[in-house]
Amino acid sequence: MPRMPPLVWIVLLAALLSAPALRAEETARQILDRAKQVDDTTRKWSDRSQTLTLTIHGKSGGARERSLQIFDKRGSDGEDKTVTFFLAPPEVKGTAFLQWSHPGKDNEQWLYLPELKRTRRITSQLRDQSFMGTDFSYRDLEILAEIRGWTEAQAASALVGSEDVDGHACWTIALTPAERDGYGKIVLSLDKELLVLRKLIFHDAGGVMVKTLLQSDVKNVGAIPTAYRMDMQTPAKESRTEVVITEVKYDTGLADDFFTERQLQRGPR
Repeated sequence: MPRMPPLVWIVLLAALLSAPALRAEETARQILDRAKQVDDTTRKWSDRSQTLTLTIHGKSGGARERSLQIFDKRGSDGEDKTVTFFLAPPEVKGTAFLQWSHPGKDNEQWLYLPELKRTRRITSQLRDQSFMGTDFSYRDLEILAEIRGWTEAQAASALVGSEDVDGHACWTIALTPAERDGYGKIVLSLDKELLVLRKLIFHDAGGVMVKTLLQSDVKNVGAIPTAYRMDMQTPAKESRTEVVITEVKYDTGLADDFFTERQLQRGPR
């Protein structure tokens, strides 16, 4: 067998060392940490304002539509705050919801009911109740606000495969929350290219699938990929809630005192 010139061996060795097939596969935690790093650097934002339409589709086939404005503010210490105002129809106009997300401890939630002119604190016993008749529970709103910041200690992660979601290649990652008073497992589909969530599947403590959340119509707002549509489905109830964003703005300078119980009564402006 003829001997290959040294230069050929060098080229072959370089090719083998750089071959993607020989690279160590990333773990689920490494992928999640990489996505968070991007969110905290090139895609970082301090506050967000959204106008959206929410449509509740029930088992009977009827639909109820709601118009809302949602405002979010992220703190440098991981303290995130969200306030939601219902604008229409008349029977829910003036209703408002406030959430403070605290890293490492229980979140705080309040609901303002204009007909009673009082603010109700959402206790841990009420976390699994429906939020304003939608397929989202108060716990779901809490999870969506904080899941991007979960550590391995808060939710053990496992890479369980890959799948195509709405034409996009995604990693499939299973998260098992350490706090077992809610969901037993959440399986998420993370876009391999954009590193954005495309789908979440919520399982109860017994492993039964409870809900599925799809995020689609992702568009860049500046440097930030933003899902303009969300669809939460609850198969057991044969219901789903569709969320369509009509306007979104980032970094408009929302003040801290906008995210208070007092602001719930004042409204968005």
